[in-house]
Amino acid sequence: MSSRARYPPPGMGGGRGGGGINPNAGPNPNFQQRNPTQQYVQRGPAPNNQNNQMFQNPQQQQWMRRSQLLPTDSTVDEVEKTVQSEAVDSSSQDWKAGLKLPPADTRYRTEDVTATKGNEFEDYFLKRELLMGIYEKGFEKPSPIQEESIPIALTGSDILARAKNGTGKTAAFCIPALEKIDQDKNAIQVVILVPTRELALQTSQVCKELAKHLKIQVMSTTGGTSLKDDIMRLYQPVHLLVGTPGRILDLARKGVCILKDCCMLVMDEADKLLSPEFQPSIEQLIRFLPANRQILMFSATFPVTVKDFKDRYLRRPFVINLMDELTLKGITQFYAFVEERQKIHCLNTLFSKVQNKNLQIFPIC
Repeated sequence: MSSRARYPPPGMGGGRGGGGINPNAGPNPNFQQRNPTQQYVQRGPAPNNQNNQMFQNPQQQQWMRRSQLLPTDSTVDEVEKTVQSEAVDSSSQDWKAGLKLPPADTRYRTEDVTATKGNEFEDYFLKRELLMGIYEKGFEKPSPIQEESIPIALTGSDILARAKNGTGKTAAFCIPALEKIDQDKNAIQVVILVPTRELALQTSQVCKELAKHLKIQVMSTTGGTSLKDDIMRLYQPVHLLVGTPGRILDLARKGVCILKDCCMLVMDEADKLLSPEFQPSIEQLIRFLPANRQILMFSATFPVTVKDFKDRYLRRPFVINLMDELTLKGITQFYAFVEERQKIHCLNTLFSKVQNKNLQIFPIC
């Protein structure tokens, strides 16, 4: 048995700190005050009876030591999030630094394109390759019609949008169309209908420039061009098709233009497309599309024919109207009513008197 007493002598407390002093006992003559500067050395293995007192629960102490040495789950999550955010920031700066941006557009901008909510293109979680094409195209921030249309189009909902010409309508439907295309799927997934050949070429060029870093094949087809060349082109991969309704309907009837996987139909200049010249072709073309297709309609004016078409073919569409007037702010319009023999003289007068490089003249016969 150890030479050290197992129980404290009479008059001393039951604890090691003397917390239970006997009030009837006098001061202990053998009591010595500790030296506060005294240093302790590690003891050797203690006897079994001391182990029972000092280490009553070794598993609990071992767990406490581990919890002190190892970080908690919340700490690990915070560290991982910090590392990931830093990696994203660095990679974001890397790909942006390598962009070939065009010269800044210094032209005066009216509130038709500046009255935005302050969103960025990156807020829509677009593909990085698409973002690269957007910025290299010269787009800095989304315009009002793009802010309203892009997030709704990405959800798969139908849209009936009305906005002025020159406010970014083309990019408002081209960007979500390119985003929703599956590059690995060899099928026509988006069809953009336009009323004229010139607008088809312009729209297809915008799509190609935005998708320059994507593996998306864009094709343009209109009436008045070689039908054989279009048929040969459709035997190659095509993801996005831009064209006039009559030509696309002709190719679909021949079984060359397969539209069973086309999930989005865009109608630019919808008021003109729903004229008696095009509307029958469009209604027949819709029959080649799957039942779950998405229809986006964009125009500056919406006559009664547009409302009738919307009620028949669009499913709970979002109506976007950014038009308080037809003309862009800062643009003045006027017309001159002259007789046939005075037209040339009127044009010469306008060219000689009006000092404006942005003047546009539309002669009407």
